[in-house]
Amino acid sequence: MSKFQKSYENITIILQDSTKIPILLWISLVYIAALLLQSFDHLSIINNIIFTCAMIGHCLAYWHSKTWSRIYPWLYVISQGFLIFLSAFWIPAGSPAILIGLLPIIIAQSITVFESKLKIFIFFIIFYGLFCIEIVLSYGSEELPIFIPILFIILTIVVFYTVIYNRQVNARLRMEYYLKELETAHKEVEKLTLANERQRMARDLHDTLAQGIAGFIMQLEAIQVYIDNGNKEKSQEIVLKSMQQARETLKEARIVIDNLRYNSNTSQGNFNSVILGKIQKYKEAASAEITYTIDRFPPLSTFILEHSVHIVSECLTNVIKHSQATQVKIHINKVEKQMVIKVEDNGVGFAANMVGKHTGKYGLLGITERVRLLGGKVDVKSIKGKGTTILVEVPI
Repeated sequence: MSKFQKSYENITIILQDSTKIPILLWISLVYIAALLLQSFDHLSIINNIIFTCAMIGHCLAYWHSKTWSRIYPWLYVISQGFLIFLSAFWIPAGSPAILIGLLPIIIAQSITVFESKLKIFIFFIIFYGLFCIEIVLSYGSEELPIFIPILFIILTIVVFYTVIYNRQVNARLRMEYYLKELETAHKEVEKLTLANERQRMARDLHDTLAQGIAGFIMQLEAIQVYIDNGNKEKSQEIVLKSMQQARETLKEARIVIDNLRYNSNTSQGNFNSVILGKIQKYKEAASAEITYTIDRFPPLSTFILEHSVHIVSECLTNVIKHSQATQVKIHINKVEKQMVIKVEDNGVGFAANMVGKHTGKYGLLGITERVRLLGGKVDVKSIKGKGTTILVEVPI
């Protein structure tokens, strides 16, 4: 059973609890009016005692209606109707006050007790028939045209009030339920947002600091090679480029730490120029031969541009850091409404099923997360000793 169904079942309880005192006061007024009407005719002590006991029983049943109507709805409504007609039988002169005053209440209460319209209609017909019989026995059939309209007028007013009040309580319960659900959903969104933000920060820090430091290491290794070969000019050139890259990495790291979205060249140029600039940097730092073919792409959104450039950068970083490859092929093609990125190398390969299960594969995990954010798919194929192929397809 859902939370809303449980809340909906409490409508009857709330209605009964909130209207007990006014209804009990009304029953008391009906009791007094019936005694006054009977006293004008003939007041019998025995009849009065029986009538009083029936009214006390009616009040007690109404006071405990919260429990009884929920567990024994049929028995509750029938017993209340029986007490009303029993009271009218023993106080015939006061029966109009009893029947007209109390029957509409029990009929209206059956609306909140039963959900079935058929059951409500059945009880109405039964009580209406008994009302007519009681009036005929006490006053004769010629008095029916007088009492029936009075009963219908009061019944209409009471039922109308009950239905309106029921709807108001129902609306309030729905509002309270949805507010609680909204609060719960808000907490869940906060948790998911925090988790997604941690993943985003992890990706961005990896793509800035980790890639930047990896680039420094590759450049330092290249500087060492040129120094050993006596090529000081080339060494100085790489040192200057390393200093520039250090400044860029620091700038990007500050953006990530300030919880801002990556906002460097990827948001200032078109995809082709940005990706060619990235590839050129890797060509200068890597010892492997890098070849590429790139289709011309229309202007992309900052979101797609950012993640697609990071995907290519991470693919190249993984190749240069881990693969020990001598050849790298990059293919970035526009196929219908998709961007297809394919990066192949002839390196040492790895177990592709271990992606994300240890620290050496966080880069591929970041690629997978970015592809998921773009609504695309990624396929990683790697054979130990023969190389790795990463195929990414994302909609544009």
